[in-house]
Amino acid sequence: MDSRLDILVVHGFAIREGRGKWACCYEIRLAILGGPLLYRGELHGRSFATEDAAIFAAVEIGEREASLHLDTARAMIVALTRVTDHNSNEIT
Repeated sequence: MDSRLDILVVHGFAIREGRGKWACCYEIRLAILGGPLLYRGELHGRSFATEDAAIFAAVEIGEREASLHLDTARAMIVALTRVTDHNSNEIT
């Protein structure tokens, strides 16, 4: 994965739609524990010989899509940091 995308995690999976046809699905999340879902996508009716091939394609598609969501991810990390910092200051 592109090093710019280190703040994101792409999870790819495939769902059988018929003989040799797969839906390539992916989720993009922030790369933190329990990271919020940023985007979920699907491409239907793709022809692949195996489920593994469909999953590989889903991850590639998801990584391309993730590059479009970098600004959103960075803004969410800044917001989460501010909330966390604000909460830790209230405790002390």
